[in-house]
Amino acid sequence: MDTDLVLSPFGADPAEMVAAAVAADRVGFAGVYTYDHFSGLVAGKPWSRDPFAVLGAVAVSTSRVRLGVLVANMVNRHPAQLACAVDTLQALAPGRVICGIGAGASPGTAFAAEHDAIGRSLERAAERRTRLVATIDRLRAIWRGDGVPAVVDGPDAPPIIVGASSAATGMLAASHADGLNLQRGRDDALLSSRIEAIREGAAGRPFEISVFDALDIAHPLGGDPVPLVAIGADRRTLHVSAPYPIEAIERIAANLAAS
Repeated sequence: MDTDLVLSPFGADPAEMVAAAVAADRVGFAGVYTYDHFSGLVAGKPWSRDPFAVLGAVAVSTSRVRLGVLVANMVNRHPAQLACAVDTLQALAPGRVICGIGAGASPGTAFAAEHDAIGRSLERAAERRTRLVATIDRLRAIWRGDGVPAVVDGPDAPPIIVGASSAATGMLAASHADGLNLQRGRDDALLSSRIEAIREGAAGRPFEISVFDALDIAHPLGGDPVPLVAIGADRRTLHVSAPYPIEAIERIAANLAAS
């Protein structure tokens, strides 16, 4: 099972984000991601960092790990702007980029504060899912040359990975995206049944399922991967907050490489 590192940008030093990514790139970790949040308000932190600025620096400082935003917020980013940012990252890290995308925040949640701050309207869940499908279609159209012109420079469209916490969004991803990043939660039996349903929804085509969990710096492998292998996940995406435990990341990376 591949293991990815997700660097929280809240209250983070960009140089330390790059240092953590370089540590992950040496051995062991398969990918490095960060969140798409422009304000620390949603996490009770004094600031956040722009994901694509950080990932550009990570791209030129690494050579092996997969890179991407987990996940870009479709409410705050027009498909053409997102495609341009992702395509620029592809130019810096050919063959190593994913396009993570999410449906935005629900009204009344902590993450809704970010939308409110810039005057973006918040939609109900069903409306957001409809918009998510349209956004995925528009992204693919841009790479095909059928969408907004003169945005990308010709590389193939990157894999589109949907971030989801609900079963309905997971099934949507199975029909329209290339992969899904699921919150682990507390019930692996429930997660297992959800993964099984999503595999059926993907109708046998290649479809990657990753599970979002916390990095356990006390565990040799950052957390036990065996339960996630058993329930059919393809990879783990383990998140960690600043200040990053660089030595622990290096130790876990070495253990992952040796396992």
